[in-house]
This record gives sequence, C-alpha cells and structure tokens, in this order.
Amino acid sequence: MIKAVIFDMDGTLYDTEAVYRRAWVKAGIPDDFYLQLIGRSHVNIVQMLNDNGYDSDKIYELKNKYTEEEISKGIPVKEGTLKTLKWCKENGLLTAIATSSAKNVAKRYLKDTNMEAYFDQIISGNQLENGKPAPDIFIYAAGELGVDTNECMVVEDSFNGVRAGKAADMITVMVPDIIPADEEMNKLADKILDSLDEFSDYAKQFIKN
Repeated sequence: MIKAVIFDMDGTLYDTEAVYRRAWVKAGIPDDFYLQLIGRSHVNIVQMLNDNGYDSDKIYELKNKYTEEEISKGIPVKEGTLKTLKWCKENGLLTAIATSSAKNVAKRYLKDTNMEAYFDQIISGNQLENGKPAPDIFIYAAGELGVDTNECMVVEDSFNGVRAGKAADMITVMVPDIIPADEEMNKLADKILDSLDEFSDYAKQFIKN
C-alpha cells in the first residue's frame, strides 16, 4: 500500500518540456544535446554545458529569457493533471513535487495554475548534491513527507526520473513526454501510461479501500 505520490513537474504535470526545448535550441543548444539534459539537475547541466565548450552563464541567460517569453503567456497543464491531483487528495494520499527546476519556479507554476493546495511538499534538485538519475531527491521527498520509501509512488516522464524512482525503491510510473519509452524503460518502469488520465485506474490497487 502507498501513502504518498511524488510527482516530477516539467513534462509530467505541466507541458513545459516543449517550451524549454524551444528555448534551449533558440539559445544555441543543438536538439540532440538538449535531449541529454532532460531530467538532470541544474548543477549537472552546467557541468555538461561547460564540458562541451558552451558558456553556461550566457546559455542560461538566453534560455531563461526565451522561456519567460512563452511562460508569461500561460503555463500549459498536461492532460489529466488536475484529475490526478484531486484523486490523490480524495483518497488521503500525501503529495510532493520533486523537480530539477528551482523551487521558486515550481511555486510560481502552482500559484499561476491554482494548484498550490494539492501539494504537501515541494522539493527542488537544487537542494541536493546529486540530481536524477540518483535517487536522492525522491528519498529526501519521502523523508519530508514522513513516509518510508516503500510507501511511495513516483510519477515521471523522463528516463533519468524513472531511473531515480526505481533506485529509490519506489513504485515508478512513467508518462512519456518528449521521448517515448524504449526497451530499458519498458523493463524498468512498473507501469507506462499514455496520459495522467489513466493514473487513478492504475494506482487504486495500491491504496486501502
């Protein structure tokens, strides 16, 4: 039985990975390189940019500028997000966001989409030394929620997120976004859904009736 659901944010709850993708490419990052950045921590991304000869400060400045231009028009919510969050609360489950984005970004998204009340904790990868695919952020989130790791379910869209969820010994659900599931993900994830609309039908088996 589970007591908590820990959600990734970008690409899982919000349709923002597509926004970020356009911003990174516009800032000068090739698309194939951007795909390697998905789900990684800020520290990790900076290191990868620098290692590949990019000026990470300049790239981030441009990427943030282009992102803000789009986000200011409205934050796109993924199909099934609100339905899933309501179901979790109706069934007494604790909820957390565990995101590679900064905490202030997560708080802004939740406020602007009127979803603040649905979350008990917000955890940013910037709070931890090791980002996804390391399990640290999910283990930390479980601690903040006051539950054991084996009482948690993770919901992720990225490969590194799924790897992190499984490494944390949590039931891990993948809802692919930009990159479809491959053979590794099909073996690693406990369940792969087409959208969050399917979440409650799958998760109900793990809660007390």
